Amino acid sequence: MPVSATVALVIVFLATSIGLLARGRQKMSLDQWSVAGRNLGWMLLWVLMAGEALTTATFLGAPGQAYAQGAPSLFIMCYTLLAYIVSFFLLPPLWRYAKRHKLVTQGDYFTHRFDSPRLGAFVAVVGVVFVVPYTVIQLVGMGSIASTITGGALSKSTCIVIGFVCVTGFVFVAGIRSTAWTAVLKDILIVIAVIIVGIVLPLRYFGSYTNLLDAVNAAHPGHLALPGATHELNVPWFLSTVLLASAGFYMYPHLFMAGLAARNEQSIRRNAMVLPIYLLVVALPFYAGLTALMVVPGLSGADTNTALLTLVVHSVPGWLAGVIAGAGALAAMVPASALVLGAATLLSRNIYQGLLRPDASRDTVLRVSRLLVLAVMAVALVFSLTTTALLNQILVNAYSGISQLFPGVLLSLVWRRVSKQGVTAGIVVGLVVAFALSLTGHDPFLGINAGLVGLLANAMVTVAVSLRTPAAVSAARLSPAHRTLGAVPGQADQEVNGGQGLGQD
Repeated sequence: MPVSATVALVIVFLATSIGLLARGRQKMSLDQWSVAGRNLGWMLLWVLMAGEALTTATFLGAPGQAYAQGAPSLFIMCYTLLAYIVSFFLLPPLWRYAKRHKLVTQGDYFTHRFDSPRLGAFVAVVGVVFVVPYTVIQLVGMGSIASTITGGALSKSTCIVIGFVCVTGFVFVAGIRSTAWTAVLKDILIVIAVIIVGIVLPLRYFGSYTNLLDAVNAAHPGHLALPGATHELNVPWFLSTVLLASAGFYMYPHLFMAGLAARNEQSIRRNAMVLPIYLLVVALPFYAGLTALMVVPGLSGADTNTALLTLVVHSVPGWLAGVIAGAGALAAMVPASALVLGAATLLSRNIYQGLLRPDASRDTVLRVSRLLVLAVMAVALVFSLTTTALLNQILVNAYSGISQLFPGVLLSLVWRRVSKQGVTAGIVVGLVVAFALSLTGHDPFLGINAGLVGLLANAMVTVAVSLRTPAAVSAARLSPAHRTLGAVPGQADQEVNGGQGLGQD
């Protein structure tokens, strides 16, 4: 086995061990497993959220898209920055409400806020459906990394299965703590990796970024300006995709739950202020993709997903390639573990307990959650072994779906009149519009991302139906602090103790 593969496997083994040991001496209750007992300080929360944001879509997908399409790949950096701003205002009132009523998932939130277990179950289904393609991105990324770094000695399918086993194992045992502590190792290695691929290699081959960009512009005119190497990904598409993804970012179950894992509101706000620092790391893979375009040309189709790794294997010693590959593998493992944990908790809390077994104990729900980790990962594994799409195209399609939860969350925080019928109708219409346009070849629609068209239709239907149906909750259920986005820190601290459980008030 090549030295690079050996080093990468050692890193993966070390990360898996950290994940398995993360449980410590904590008694593993449902709250500990899913939201770490709501006791993560801002530093570990920062590492967790940064770890869940810098995924394979960024580490491999961004350079692959920069290689294949050029300027459109910059949308990742733009929407992530806007999403952090959204989190500063959106997450604190959600955290207060969840803390007060002992809620764990976004399905719990919809169930309690609208007094509707069926709506909570519907939201859970939507969340899980669009978690699967995001998890597929991570598993496919792990397969591409390992297959490339071993020179084909291990097949991509074999490597995907290895990643499946590692992620499933430590999430099953330790839950979100495994994800947070594994993210610490991942972040250290990612910084090393992106400095090499995004700074050292471009400067080694071209002397400066200016020379690199000049070379790309000369060899591929128009590659560095929208629509890049495409015809349809123009300025309206770029702006609409950034807005869509920034709205949907914290609608993913794992990121929603990560926000609820904070120790207090201050941790969330401080986290939102320092997370943009991580975008310095996110920008560098773009330059790596352009360097790969010039140094290792000829990749096409799904092979462009391996552009960064092909450049690495071509340019650095085997042991260093192994470190970079190991970092890339962790960029898949950390988000995949969080994704599947969020999906399993949604299914167990909001379908198994919410609809099928309302009297189930929290220990029983925890056991079911762990079994559902296996089920969700198995579904993702099947799709991972068959997909041939570009990683970032899968990402954009997933955002078209998960973002449809945003109007319901936002309106529930600022408008007492919003009803469960309105939210349900809005989500359904948004999904139908977005994917009808996409499946009929009308994405972008008039230059605009079909997902945003669906999101606008969603918001209008939610408001229109809510005006004609009774509000699902009395004004008394919502504290003033809950109804105020970006309320003064500590404004409702005295209110968040002694709340009620799921579906009660």
